[in-house]
Amino acid sequence: MSSYASSVGSNSDDNSSPTSSSEEERTVAAKKAASASKRNNERRPGGGTPLRPAGKAQDWYSGGRISSNGRWFRDSLNRTLLLRGVNLCGSSKLPTTPNGSSHLNEGFFDHRNVCFLGRPFPRDQADEHFSRLKRWGLTFVRLLVPWEALEHSGPGIYDDKFIDSLVELIELMPKYGIKCFIDPHQDCWSRFSGGSGAPGWTFEAAGLDMTKFKATGAAYVHNTNQYPGDSPPMVWPTNYTKLAASTMFTLFWAGDTFAPNKTYQGEPIQQFLQNRYLECYNYLARRLCHLDAVIGFEIMNEPHPGYIGLENLKQYDFNSNLIFGDSPSALEGFALGDGMTVPIEVWVKSWPLPTKKHRTRLINTEKESAWLEGECLWKQHGVWSVNPKTGQPQVDKPDYFTKDPITNRIIDFSRFYLDFIGKYSKAIQSAIPSAFVFVEPVPNEPPPVWGPGDHEENIVYAPHWYDLHSVFNKAFDGRITHDVQGLSKGKNVFAATYFGLKGARKNYRGQLSNLLNQGLQNVGNKPCLIGECGIPMDINRRRAFLNGDFGHHSKFLDAVLSAMEANLLSFTLWNYNATNDNTYGDHWNGEDFSIFSLDSPQEDVVPIDSPFDRSYFRFEDEESDDGRYHESHVGGRALDAVVRPYAAKVAGEPISTEFNLATLQFTFRFCNYIQTPVPVVHGSAMAFETEVFVPSYHYDETGLEILVSDGDWRYVKERQTLYYRHHDTKPGAVHSIQIKPLNGAMPLVSMGNNNSSDTSLSKPTTPEPYSRSHMSKVQEPSKLKSEAVYGRERVKPESETGCVCTIM
Repeated sequence: MSSYASSVGSNSDDNSSPTSSSEEERTVAAKKAASASKRNNERRPGGGTPLRPAGKAQDWYSGGRISSNGRWFRDSLNRTLLLRGVNLCGSSKLPTTPNGSSHLNEGFFDHRNVCFLGRPFPRDQADEHFSRLKRWGLTFVRLLVPWEALEHSGPGIYDDKFIDSLVELIELMPKYGIKCFIDPHQDCWSRFSGGSGAPGWTFEAAGLDMTKFKATGAAYVHNTNQYPGDSPPMVWPTNYTKLAASTMFTLFWAGDTFAPNKTYQGEPIQQFLQNRYLECYNYLARRLCHLDAVIGFEIMNEPHPGYIGLENLKQYDFNSNLIFGDSPSALEGFALGDGMTVPIEVWVKSWPLPTKKHRTRLINTEKESAWLEGECLWKQHGVWSVNPKTGQPQVDKPDYFTKDPITNRIIDFSRFYLDFIGKYSKAIQSAIPSAFVFVEPVPNEPPPVWGPGDHEENIVYAPHWYDLHSVFNKAFDGRITHDVQGLSKGKNVFAATYFGLKGARKNYRGQLSNLLNQGLQNVGNKPCLIGECGIPMDINRRRAFLNGDFGHHSKFLDAVLSAMEANLLSFTLWNYNATNDNTYGDHWNGEDFSIFSLDSPQEDVVPIDSPFDRSYFRFEDEESDDGRYHESHVGGRALDAVVRPYAAKVAGEPISTEFNLATLQFTFRFCNYIQTPVPVVHGSAMAFETEVFVPSYHYDETGLEILVSDGDWRYVKERQTLYYRHHDTKPGAVHSIQIKPLNGAMPLVSMGNNNSSDTSLSKPTTPEPYSRSHMSKVQEPSKLKSEAVYGRERVKPESETGCVCTIM
């Protein structure tokens, strides 16, 4: 038994000089030698074939088109894909002209004359950023394209210059192995209601005056709320329960039901809004349909039902809504928007409940109206009125949003949402028939239940997950975490409290398991990808920005990603932001989640050759032999946790994966399919191989020990890829791969100061027994000479010496 890890450049006697003296015999011998060399190269792991050259683990093109089978993504060789990457990017929510950063307000209300050119970054910076993502192994991209970016000038007027720039960027993605799906991103409906997404003219269509949202409390908008006494910008999620966003979502999903009298340009308001949205993204899909990099479209980021299903118009449920800052009830929001002065509650942070009532204050003392036509739409439909005796607002139809006004049947938001999913899927797949449609539920709610007749083709369940307690408080020290998911469903506070890093991983693992199982139960046996996960980088009072110690960040993010891996989830991190800085973060509502930043820590703390020193470099197609100090790591944050090994393409079904950040030991187990699938691509002689991303960031300085349960493997450092071909082909047979630093090598991971009593992160895991295992001490990389970008052109091996394989 042998491993191709020990292969050398020579091909034995087949490559020796021919002894025949005749020119014809020499020609025949040369052809035989070339043929033998070619066969030998094709047989070994990572050798590829003439039809399909071997690619990098993090290159999503080398395996052909991405499809799905049950809960897994698959490539054309029927390998299971564990996709991971980033959201590009937080700043894409904002126009470049005028500068849309939410701490600025110049030209804010001139909503038709904006431009998003240069999002997510200009073309002349694309090679730098794409190179960085490739080196980090984060090559699956959720590409943010808000509705406003496409159709800001008016209904049906599309910004083709911006779309041209997107096409140019996406055309570059294959060079770096990157694939993407389009995210029609929104938060709280629109920038003008405190979030992002929809164009400003949608408010005009609904009859709302966005310039009066601040005075009437209809929305908290960071651009206009920058005065003493105003709440902090991270109060933005509370906009979901305020008048502007709640009204727009209600009209968008169910205007025909709840506002039948409202029309715009001759169309019922629901039909007008939905048709513009569907036509807009159908237009974008037609513009992008020729691009191999685009594999699908998302329905909508973090959809919200608005008032649909709201049982109590006088009080919001704090178990399912964030009650913080100015907190009017739905009825109070109606009255404020109608020009009344109303006392409302102000809530502040607390414990053990996240917030508590602190005081009341009067809103809209100016008696402004949020309605262009002067009267509240919901008053027109008889939902509420002003009591003629008391002069106070009163609810006239308390169950208006919970029952159909005509049939009196109980309203279920899922029905409206599923109907729209069907319409949207058809609009996208009419332009790109193979497109995936990524669907996420209302945040912190289970997904809708798919039934007969609901759209099934190429659906992907794509929820989001964050440690909401740590995100809300912008704090993490590894001592205590809380199961906010459980608390919102009535879980006992003590049972929902976890101690230490080990407890954090258990907490997060359980929450993500619940999320996955809800999808499998309600949506069906379909792929699951966590569309957003990540951590705030400005935790712990931003101390890391001053002292350069991102140790707590690494521990926090490692706990999150370990939980993702424990559940075998694909994911896209929130976010990679090319314009992030330490002052304004992601430049949107006080958020700072980016794993990349233009700013670096203080020079007196960080060595001059640190990857955090920001300067300008030239980025080439092929990586050099450098590890954690390679120039592409410049600007990275918490890279110890961000950059990690993972099995990207698996010749079977994954069972478990684990990466120990303290010891850098990676362990992966998978099994053969019970029923061997038939490849979609025919005519290829290449055996199925598992490809593991092995980042030089961690292992360049340490060397590697690689153990496998059976079969052959080949590690190519320049590709950051381990190719593994198992031998046991029995259905259900289990295979194991373990990667760790050479014995005695010290990992270069910086975990920062750890004051927690939990030391589990520093304990090496005990490897499981390996049968017929092969161990290799990889001392030097295989040498490759590239003619062009690898994966697009042929790569010629020069030599592969320096790899010593021992059969155990």
